[in-house]
Amino acid sequence: MIELLLLISFFIHITTFIYLKTLSSRVMRPEEFLQRQEEQKKEMEDLLSIYVLEIREENERLMEALQNKPNNRDNQSTTASPQRSSLSNQGKEQMAHDTKRAFYYKQNDYEPPMIEEEESFKPSFSAQVLALYSKGESVESIARKLDCGKTEVELMVKFHQKNG
Repeated sequence: MIELLLLISFFIHITTFIYLKTLSSRVMRPEEFLQRQEEQKKEMEDLLSIYVLEIREENERLMEALQNKPNNRDNQSTTASPQRSSLSNQGKEQMAHDTKRAFYYKQNDYEPPMIEEEESFKPSFSAQVLALYSKGESVESIARKLDCGKTEVELMVKFHQKNG
């Protein structure tokens, strides 16, 4: 009897040690997860910083393009290009504000493109069937007008009545 109890105790101890080993390995995994998460965070920050730099460069090119237009050259002197490189951040913000204002006023000059052809609307087959049926047409006459089978029209009408 004592041997049986010792054997059961031995198995319980073994299962307990196995359970503790699996728990300890799971506790180690969050550290790896946190490390991976930090790496992904750094990668995303790098990507976002690159993206922001590209947007900033594109905005600067746009501002230069807007300033180099013939309409704006009359307002600026010929010495504006050396001054432009030495502008402070406040000056750049003022230029951005001025270009936004100029863009807003130029929007009133916009004329939408003229449509050459009228867009034609053709209702779907089922819409045609249901429209004719709602006007009081028989299933046979709808099938003749739309050049389709009578059972197809009946099924569409039944399906619409069931769902509608």
